[in-house]
Amino acid sequence: MGPTASGKTGIATQLFQELKLQLVSVDATQIYSDCNIGSAKLPADDLKKYPHELISIISPCDNFSVDHFLNHYQQILNQLNGTGINPLLVGGTMMYFNAILNPLDDIPRSTPDVRKHVEELVNVNGLDWLAAKVKEVDPLSKIFNTDKQRLMRSYEVFLISNQPLSSFYDRTPKQDSTHDKDILKIALVPNDRKKLHDAISLRTKTMLEEGLVEEVEGLFVKYPELSWNSNSMRSIGYRQVGMFLRGEIKQEELFDKILFATRQLAKRQITWLRSMQDIQIYDPFEIDIYQKINDAIKQFIN
Repeated sequence: MGPTASGKTGIATQLFQELKLQLVSVDATQIYSDCNIGSAKLPADDLKKYPHELISIISPCDNFSVDHFLNHYQQILNQLNGTGINPLLVGGTMMYFNAILNPLDDIPRSTPDVRKHVEELVNVNGLDWLAAKVKEVDPLSKIFNTDKQRLMRSYEVFLISNQPLSSFYDRTPKQDSTHDKDILKIALVPNDRKKLHDAISLRTKTMLEEGLVEEVEGLFVKYPELSWNSNSMRSIGYRQVGMFLRGEIKQEELFDKILFATRQLAKRQITWLRSMQDIQIYDPFEIDIYQKINDAIKQFIN
């Protein structure tokens, strides 16, 4: 785990070559097909050399929830069971990591009938109606009014359980004495924040030079149903390019807008990581960082 631009992928690919591991991406943007530059995916040839689960698995038109992530993660664990291969989760989407490390009471799953009923209500009354309804039954909801999938999911949970979705997140995580023993938590957190800021600045510059704006333009050509309200287009980088393409900011402002948003994200990621218990924290800019992490993993596996 680590903030954006902290070198997670580089270390993970080295570990893959030496240890018997299955790389699993924990990144809320890399799951989208063709969102390559803005999500800092490895090039296609490198992904063949270092295969990752959960990269480019859905259309950028679709949304992907924590529930979806957990379902895919469980499938991966089932596939690896008995093979002697350990999963190495790599990324910076903390809500996904949190869902794994702090499993909650089971949130009721929807049913085809309930989902169809909610879809019909939305078709008749509109998305604004649904957003207002969710706010009515769940005042603590923080779901965006444009996030149709999450709004529908929230209302489905209420119809099934007669309880607001937020109430499930307020509950105490399931207690499992063996859970933490099965997971080694490693975080890359720089001691020198300036080095991370410089790395973020370089990454932002590289993304724009490699054609991030053109990538976004191409996505809307390839996927006619894609919307600026799609979750993929609300990701950092894509959101700011959207502001530029819609004429809301000037081209000379684009770099600074992406840079600021990315630094803010990194700050939140670091805060979350420092709040975790039983976690090994390493400075990604140490000269011998790879060997330290390699040794920690070997010791844990043995």
